[in-house]
Amino acid sequence: MVSCFLIEFDNQDSPSTVKQIFVIVNTDKSNATFVRNKWDYDSKMEEYLLNSGGYHCRLQTNPASSCTQTSEPKAYPPNMWGEDFICSLVTKHQLDDSEEFRMEMLISEIKDIFHSMEDGKISPSAYDTAWVARVPAIAIDGSHDHPLFPQTLKWICSNQLADGSWGESTVSLASDRILHTLSCLISLTIWNTGKIHVQKGLDFMRRHTQEMGKEVLANKTSKVFEMVFPAMLKEAKSLGLDVDVTLFKPINEKRDAHLKKILEKRPTGILYHLEGVQDVVDWKNILDLQSKDGSFLGSPASTTCVYLHTRDQKCLDFLTRLLSKYEDHVPCMYPVDICERLRAVDSVERLGIHRHFQNEIKQALDYVFRNWGERGIGFGRESLLPDINITATGLRLLRLHGYNVSSDVLKNIKTEDEEFIELCGDGGPSDMLSLYRCSQISFPEERIMREASAFAKDYLSKCIQRNNVPRDLTVNKNLRGEIEHAVDYPWHMNLPRLIARNYMEQFGANDMWMGKTLYRMPNVSDEKYLQLAKLDFNRLQALHRMEIQQITRWYADNSFKQLTFTRHRPVEIYFTAAVVMFEPEYSECRIAYTKAACIAVILDDLYDAHASFEEVKLFTEAVKRWDLSLLHSLPPHMKICYLGLYNTVNELGRQGMEAQGRDVLPYLRSVWEDLLAATAKEAEWAEAKYVPPLKEYLENGKVSVALATLILNSIFFTGEPLPDHLLQQLDFRGNFLHHVCLTGRLMNDARTFTDERDRGELASCIQCYRKEHPESTEEEALSYLYNVNEDSLIQLNYEFLKTWAVPTCYRKLLFDTARAAQLFYKNKDGFGMSAEEMEEHIRKFLFEPVV
Repeated sequence: MVSCFLIEFDNQDSPSTVKQIFVIVNTDKSNATFVRNKWDYDSKMEEYLLNSGGYHCRLQTNPASSCTQTSEPKAYPPNMWGEDFICSLVTKHQLDDSEEFRMEMLISEIKDIFHSMEDGKISPSAYDTAWVARVPAIAIDGSHDHPLFPQTLKWICSNQLADGSWGESTVSLASDRILHTLSCLISLTIWNTGKIHVQKGLDFMRRHTQEMGKEVLANKTSKVFEMVFPAMLKEAKSLGLDVDVTLFKPINEKRDAHLKKILEKRPTGILYHLEGVQDVVDWKNILDLQSKDGSFLGSPASTTCVYLHTRDQKCLDFLTRLLSKYEDHVPCMYPVDICERLRAVDSVERLGIHRHFQNEIKQALDYVFRNWGERGIGFGRESLLPDINITATGLRLLRLHGYNVSSDVLKNIKTEDEEFIELCGDGGPSDMLSLYRCSQISFPEERIMREASAFAKDYLSKCIQRNNVPRDLTVNKNLRGEIEHAVDYPWHMNLPRLIARNYMEQFGANDMWMGKTLYRMPNVSDEKYLQLAKLDFNRLQALHRMEIQQITRWYADNSFKQLTFTRHRPVEIYFTAAVVMFEPEYSECRIAYTKAACIAVILDDLYDAHASFEEVKLFTEAVKRWDLSLLHSLPPHMKICYLGLYNTVNELGRQGMEAQGRDVLPYLRSVWEDLLAATAKEAEWAEAKYVPPLKEYLENGKVSVALATLILNSIFFTGEPLPDHLLQQLDFRGNFLHHVCLTGRLMNDARTFTDERDRGELASCIQCYRKEHPESTEEEALSYLYNVNEDSLIQLNYEFLKTWAVPTCYRKLLFDTARAAQLFYKNKDGFGMSAEEMEEHIRKFLFEPVV
């Protein structure tokens, strides 16, 4: 469709000067195209304009005068979610009997998983079992010609795979299979048994040596593998096993590089793989680093190695307990009670089903917190040295649930030259991803968290840029997707339901992790988590679609669709509400939030570009007086705006009285008066071409951004009583709402100031900053804004996680509203001018079920 306009600029200071501009607007495109031609105004042109459905407007440059406008279309993209589409949505939101029963069963089964957690479930390790098999039985005469645990040798012979290897049958990682196999071959050879198994194992190694070499060169092996494999290979040669060592030179070179670092720095993860560095271990003093349970970082292989060198009874007691528990095999780590609980909690939270397991989550985190140490935490409660992945995950989850834990634990993963390194972890992408997620849950003045964030983000970004996610890629094929999502959508630009939808696509049932070898943790990556998440997500999505239809009817009933000057975004607005407060019990809150936001957008567009300054003052006064008798003085389009506001706020007032048991209408009216006063102030500045000081602008702008209006119109509908003393902590008399609105204003201006400047609006954060700093560039002004925004978001973390006197639902509403604003203005004006920026998020959250 093409719209035509003739606009005359009449300079009253120079009556002879009249500038006529013919404007053609192609509204079929998402961004309007303006073609300007200076034509002499005549009757033919006027006739053309009338015939083409155009508009004629005389704009006088005298600031005291106003423009007579009939219907000034804006260059906003059209609403991508049409009324026909909304009406066609299926609104059934109740599960059928079989689905409902399945959900109840899954919830019960997952609760059983949490309640059964003790020392942690973990898959068998052929590598470690073979090491334990080496332990000799000491006869009275001191001889040791037979194994102390013969059942382990039987297990080894019974669990050789058909191709001659040992290890995980479902994963074809050559380096992992060869390490398992070599360990088993050595043990069988030591006890001179299983000759057929040995030959089959050697044949497997010969067939897959080159494949393993490629994995080493491609950096798809763990650092621990690179430490232990050369030592194992050397031992195999000494036993006469026919293994080819010519292709393993790169591994030896990597081991030497790691070993040099270990000798230069304090020992950390070395305790987990002492069997790989036997030539440099001080066996006299190594027992000083033994855990209380007798192990060395819970590693059966490392503990066995120490026992073979020292004959320490505590080492043997640890191994004996393991065989008593597992009978004929051992895992690669024990216990894994801390790791299991943290990873299980993380799984259900990221999948968005945590509200079903609040008691179970609390019990799990209570357990972790009881074992938390000043230096962090490891896989198991007895770990002397913390693990970077588990410590970072623990710090993040404990903080989010209100436990008092210090970020000082991260100082332990820095070297003397202030570089971040691994503790017991591999220092690979999984560790860095956990560190990056953790670093975003920071508080003011926590320098270590900012340093960790910068370090981890740089590492992960380079992995993506190189198109190479090392080590873990073959373990978790979706890790790259997780990294890309985490880097592209950091915590403050993400929201729980978007995280859940994304993680459902990344979550892998029966996922594996890389330690020395690959291992599974069945209580962590259980298929039941994903099944419940999908059922729950689809049920809530159907409820949200029903509410969208309700909002669409309300929008039409109030004649808002007749307004041609504004953005029509009810679906996008509802998305903001639903993604913030998605649970079924917050339906009234979502509806109130959406209605308030729709009206706020309309009034913003009215004040911003359509109404004259005199009309702005008239409308503001009408709202302040709250009197329908003033309707006659308003033009038709403003009557629609006023009646929509008046009727909706009165309706919310009645509903609020029912919800809270007290009259909340006066408070709601004051919120709208504050918003319109702030918006009118900006209209006044625009009329006067005035650029205020930045502090004055922000004080007004944090109100005009309207986030407080949305929150304070919906906060009464969360199901919790909201007495005045709590309300005072949440409104502008406290810091919480201040920072919510400040961050929203900063990002809004950063993404919209150029469009507003082109429309003649001079006041924005950027323009105000540059007025106070005349030498500054636009880029410098933006950099200043981003820094202020980052500081304010970190302060929001503190308000969200430390204001425990305020119920969670209120804190969540405020905090996630701030996150939603960061998301909408992430790259562009994702709400007004670039709605397509949000299309995929909206589609996946509201309209596309999970299959």
